[in-house]
Amino acid sequence: MNVKIGMNMLLWGVETSTAQIPVFESLAAAGYDGVEIPMSGQTDSELKTMAAACDDLGLERTASAFVTLETNPISPERSVRAAAIDNLKKSIDDTQLIGSDILIGGMYQAHKYFTGTAATEQEWDWSAEYLRICGEYAQQAGVRLGLEFLNRFEVFLINTSEECRRMVEQVGLDNVGVHYDTHHANIEDPDPREALRNIKDVTNHVHLSESHRGTLGTGQVDWEANFAALHEINYTGWLVIESFGTADPNLAAAANVWRNAFASEEEVYRSGIEFIRARI
Repeated sequence: MNVKIGMNMLLWGVETSTAQIPVFESLAAAGYDGVEIPMSGQTDSELKTMAAACDDLGLERTASAFVTLETNPISPERSVRAAAIDNLKKSIDDTQLIGSDILIGGMYQAHKYFTGTAATEQEWDWSAEYLRICGEYAQQAGVRLGLEFLNRFEVFLINTSEECRRMVEQVGLDNVGVHYDTHHANIEDPDPREALRNIKDVTNHVHLSESHRGTLGTGQVDWEANFAALHEINYTGWLVIESFGTADPNLAAAANVWRNAFASEEEVYRSGIEFIRARI
C-alpha cells in the first residue's frame, strides 16, 4: 500500500501549539510521515512557526476541524448557520497556513448536538448547502475536506459510511470526500470490508483508532478485515492514528474518555507505527 503514516495530536490535548514542537521531534524520530493538527484558534504566527518546525523535521501535516454549538450548520437559527460558514472558512485558511492540503472531521454538524429525533431533510439540506459553499472555498485554496462519519453517541446527522457517501454525492465536489475512522465504523458499520468497498471511490482520509481509543491492537476493532479491505480497494493516502487519554479534561469530556487505555503516549505512537507497518 502506498500510504503515509500520521499521528493525531489530540493525544496530547485539544490545543496544539508551539509548546508541542518537542512532540513533533519525537514523532519524526519514530518514523512518522506527518502529524495531524487540530485547528483550534491558533494565531497565524503559531501556525507558521509550527509549519516551519515540521518542515525542518520532514513532517507533513493534515488538519482537523471542530464545530461547536455556536457554529452549528444545522441550527434552526439562520445567524448560527451563517457563523458556521465563517468558522469553517477560517479553519480552511488555517489549514493552508499549517501547510496541509486536507481538513478533516465531523464538520457537518456541531459535536454532541442532538434534537431528540432523527435528522430531518431540512437539517440534511442545510448541512449540504454549507458544505458546498465551504467546499468551493476550500477548492480555491487547494484544500480537500474529509467528512468523518461519527457514531450515534456523538452526532445524529451522519453515522455510517453509506450516509457519508450520500452527503458527499449531494455536495458534488471533487475535493469533498469520506473520512473513514475505524472506531466509529466499529460501532456503526457491521462489516468493514463491505463499508470500505462501498466508499472506495470517495474515501480521502483514514483514521486508525481502537474501540477504547487506546493502543492499536488491544481493543475490539477487526484490524485484519480493515487492512484487508484497504489493500483490496488499493487505498492510497493517510493512515492517521487517533488516540485519546485523560490528560486534557476538555478533550476527555468531549470524547467520553474516563481512563487511559495505554501505558503512555510514547507507547501509543511507538507501538502504533510498528502495528501499521506490519500490515501494509
